[in-house]
Amino acid sequence: MQTTDLLALEEENTTQPQILFEDEDLLLLFKPSTWFVHPPENPRFRRGLKRRTCVQWLKDVHGIRAFPAHRLDAATEGILIFGKNKEATAHLNLQFKNHETHKVYYSVVRGWLREEDGRIELPLELDSTGELVPCETNYRTLARIEHPVKISKKFDTSRYSLLEVSPKTGRWHQIRRHMNRVSHPIIGDREHGDSHHNRYYRDQLKINGLCLWAKELTLTHPRSGQKVTFQSPTSEKWQDISRLFSYSI
Repeated sequence: MQTTDLLALEEENTTQPQILFEDEDLLLLFKPSTWFVHPPENPRFRRGLKRRTCVQWLKDVHGIRAFPAHRLDAATEGILIFGKNKEATAHLNLQFKNHETHKVYYSVVRGWLREEDGRIELPLELDSTGELVPCETNYRTLARIEHPVKISKKFDTSRYSLLEVSPKTGRWHQIRRHMNRVSHPIIGDREHGDSHHNRYYRDQLKINGLCLWAKELTLTHPRSGQKVTFQSPTSEKWQDISRLFSYSI
């Protein structure tokens, strides 16, 4: 994503992060879209966006120094977990590394998938080296809609699906790249998506930005050893999507 896109997105969203849960080991945060988890690696982005990071926001607003155990793309909203000490952070990092957590996302994609429930197992390139590595993304269709609007030259109508998505692995832009490579890109994806359908959602339906939401996270609490599940609040954007698809989320 280009610098100009990031700055434009920042202007579109004024929502602040929200602490959802906190104890002596964990901190759960709602991350709005356009917010980074920590400062971008590219130094060109850091100057204007330094204060728009969850790590910095926790320090500035709450005086909390916490360590993110995983990442969400800047354009993705939803639940984010931090460790509050070295032991808890190491425990969380190991769970994510060993694929022992369960992540549930909601997304809106172009088209209707041939199989309503399925698994995508296409290898993807690492962003660091370009090496192909195994990746697995599971999905389930929650709702479908068809609009009498001609966006593609091939079709007289436009179809969309609301999906529940659970990535088994956690590669860079995994869900976004997987959906694009099976010809069902996520609506609002400026990097891997379809600009014509993105524009229709933004200009006509007034649903802007990436339609990808980290809705739920299940993991083992590092101190108690108990399985715990945390859920994200539903933003105004996803309330609009819920009404669009006539599906309660």
